[in-house]
Amino acid sequence: MTKLLLRSAVLISVSLAGCSLFAQTSTAPDSAPSASAAAQSEGVQNAPDAPQPASPKSLQQHPALTPTEQAAALHPVYLINGVPYVRPTTHDLLVDYAKDTYGLNGFIRSTARALYTEARDEPSGWGTDIAGYGQRQGSAEAITVINGNVRLGMEFLFHEDLRYYPCRGCSVKRKISNALLAEFTARHDSDGHRFFTLTPVISDFSGPIIAHSVWYPNGFDPFAGVVATRTVFATRVGLHLFQEFRPHRHHPHPEVSAP
Repeated sequence: MTKLLLRSAVLISVSLAGCSLFAQTSTAPDSAPSASAAAQSEGVQNAPDAPQPASPKSLQQHPALTPTEQAAALHPVYLINGVPYVRPTTHDLLVDYAKDTYGLNGFIRSTARALYTEARDEPSGWGTDIAGYGQRQGSAEAITVINGNVRLGMEFLFHEDLRYYPCRGCSVKRKISNALLAEFTARHDSDGHRFFTLTPVISDFSGPIIAHSVWYPNGFDPFAGVVATRTVFATRVGLHLFQEFRPHRHHPHPEVSAP
């Protein structure tokens, strides 16, 4: 009886030992990968050549990037009508003012208005001879200067960008809408987003109203100046449409995509 109990105890001990060994061997493969993965992850994080977030300074000095790519990495590039937008400086606004008021653009608009009023004999007190046309041309030039000065002053005052941006590669409908919207909108902030403003309208009205109130032969008539503003609006939009549809050379700016 005693021998039977001893044999049973030995068998039970051996069985328990075998079960314990089997449990350890069966669970080892499952736990080993997790430990290995943790070690690998720690090794990757601590590796000297592991990818690191690029700082603006490292991007600027990276030899594999072109100057355009370096600038795009440091400063977002915004497209205005297919052209990268750069917010104008004071010098840029003054140059645009000089070209638009005293340059070819201003001369074309002034001459077109002078020829129109000459054909309609407006005002009739100046006649339709050469002297009359000279007075109309001089008056149209003065209106252009007044409009340009008011436009520039409000542009500085409200931090607006009133330069005209032709729509490159756009449909005919979009080109026409761009030419019309330029008379009621301006660009703002570093991204050049468009917003509605009264600056172009006020500047277009100022010259004709002053002209009909000061030096026109029919005397003080500001309402006639309001009516005469239609020619200022028409010549400015007409010049914009010419800029939209004229053949243009390849733009010097690099090809970039919108963010």
